[in-house]
Amino acid sequence: MKKDIVLTLRVDSEMDQIIRSLAESDERTVAWVTRKLIEEALIARNLLKPKKKG
Repeated sequence: MKKDIVLTLRVDSEMDQIIRSLAESDERTVAWVTRKLIEEALIARNLLKPKKKG
C-alpha cells in the first residue's frame, strides 16, 4: 500500500500566482495542480514512468 507523503515547499510570488491561476481555471485545488506539475517534470526527465490511462 502506498502512503502519501506531505511536502512543504517555498515558491516565489510569481510561481504562486501562476499555480493558483492554473488551479482556478481548471477548478482544481492548488495541491492537485502542484502534484501534476511535479509529475509532469519527473516524466519529462524520464525519472517517473507515465501512468497508464484507462
